[in-house]
Amino acid sequence: MQRAKAELPQKWQHRWRHLVTAAGIVTLVVWAWTGWPVHGILAGSAVLGLPYILNPGTAATLRIERLEALGQWLNHLAGVHTAGISLPQTIRASAKNAPAPIAPNVRALADRLRSGAEAQDAFALFADELADGVSDHVVLLFQSHAVYKGPGLSDALEALAITIHQQAADARDIEADRAKVRKSSRMVSVVICVVVVGCMLNDAWSGWYQSPLGQIVLAALGGLFAWTLSWLRRIARTKPDPRLLDPLPATQLSTGGAA
Repeated sequence: MQRAKAELPQKWQHRWRHLVTAAGIVTLVVWAWTGWPVHGILAGSAVLGLPYILNPGTAATLRIERLEALGQWLNHLAGVHTAGISLPQTIRASAKNAPAPIAPNVRALADRLRSGAEAQDAFALFADELADGVSDHVVLLFQSHAVYKGPGLSDALEALAITIHQQAADARDIEADRAKVRKSSRMVSVVICVVVVGCMLNDAWSGWYQSPLGQIVLAALGGLFAWTLSWLRRIARTKPDPRLLDPLPATQLSTGGAA
């Protein structure tokens, strides 16, 4: 449920409880009106699934925004570090002005470093929160500098920022092409939903489904349609780059979060 919620735009995430409540009310109303449970369940599912039909590329857009924010943050770190401040101090100083898409993660990282957590563990936890191979490159650079503390960190941060900005630009180009396909898929989905609603309101078309066998067939058709939309969404989803770092154990995550 949390993963499904996370794939919605922020405005829909803030209205998640209202959306679930509305879907439940629609389910009960349609069930009471028609006298058949599958009609109600499908109606409620349609309400719950509407934001996903209208916003099919949210996950990809969020990832691109995170990449752009990560590049901006690295540029800021490079500028601050030039003044001779250590990396942990640089991160703590940047937390207040971190770009919005990664601001909570940067602030959490700064809090861990400020509270005396081991830098290696704090950086690893930051990588787990972002869960992307691109951010793993950043963390590997942080961890390497924390061990060797060699010169040239600012140059390395700037070079990595350029690479990440280019990856974000390439991802935007790919997403623009995918958006055309998603738009067509969205229009077809909306038309199908409208046609189905019209048929269900017409007794001549929906009368057969008002029987035990009809309910089973209707549930199967509704499930097949939902699975098809979910499949199209999965194959069009932009996946993060493969992780370079192994995720921390759950026990260490809890300890790091409490530090």
